[in-house]
Amino acid sequence: MAFTLLTGQLALALLTTAPNVAEPPFSDTCETASPQLELTARLPTREPVVCISPDVPLTLRFNAPLQPGSDKLEQRERFGDVAPGQTSLMLVPPETMGAGERFRLKLCFADEAAPACATFLLLAHPGLGMREVKVSCQPSPVAHYQRVAREAQDENQRLREEVRRLRAEREVPEGMRGAVASGLMGRQGIACTDLMGKRTLSKGNALLPEQVFGCRANGSVAVLVDLTNPDTEPWTAAGAVLRGAQGEVLKPLPLWQSAPLVPSRPGIESSPPGRVVVEVLATKNEARGTYTLTLWDAEQQRTVTLGNITFP
Repeated sequence: MAFTLLTGQLALALLTTAPNVAEPPFSDTCETASPQLELTARLPTREPVVCISPDVPLTLRFNAPLQPGSDKLEQRERFGDVAPGQTSLMLVPPETMGAGERFRLKLCFADEAAPACATFLLLAHPGLGMREVKVSCQPSPVAHYQRVAREAQDENQRLREEVRRLRAEREVPEGMRGAVASGLMGRQGIACTDLMGKRTLSKGNALLPEQVFGCRANGSVAVLVDLTNPDTEPWTAAGAVLRGAQGEVLKPLPLWQSAPLVPSRPGIESSPPGRVVVEVLATKNEARGTYTLTLWDAEQQRTVTLGNITFP
């Protein structure tokens, strides 16, 4: 059942990013990896990176035919399936692979496309694996610059929205006053749905969810997750992604976490759950459907995956 939360705690969680913003101490390659790659005859300085995740099948699509039998994949036996086609290659990543594992994929083209062969670096990531990557050989200059211009325009729009939001957050008060002043609070407040009874858990979750809410405010949606840490080491969220049923990916704003999650195991002093807020910019007609939330720490080794996430 959807209900309205008008508490200062929720408003503060949605508005605040500092000082408890969880930021990885290093650049995450998969955060900036592109689903569109271009190959040229010139030897690349480094292999193009394609990010893969467990349970996320990947399809590479090419604008040139592949040479039959030319594909070579490191540790091929670990992959659930590898199916080359005439102009595509589909593979199912290993069910168990550690974050940061690397697999090289080499294949060649059947026609006179440049280059004659190409090597890709498949990089394991707990949540940012791609479902489809389009690879172009000898792109048309006009089409290439048109696509670059569109991507730059989309990125500029996203950055303008984020700058506008950050400026608004710096200028508004905290608590309920801040939610009203920032425009997050609509006429019906901030609507939230209790998802604890419907959410699903993946095997190997490092943390235990105690409460899960899906919330919608003016201009954004958020997942509020209260977690306990059964491990012996503290845990801090460094990244997150929401993936839709069709593979679409919603990348969130900077995460907000109440505090690092300290251990809470038998024999260790019990600690209360800690809250992580994952917020995504979305209009009232966006972010409709069912999503899977994946959270990871800086080492990308201890992850949390929650399925069946929805928003009011």
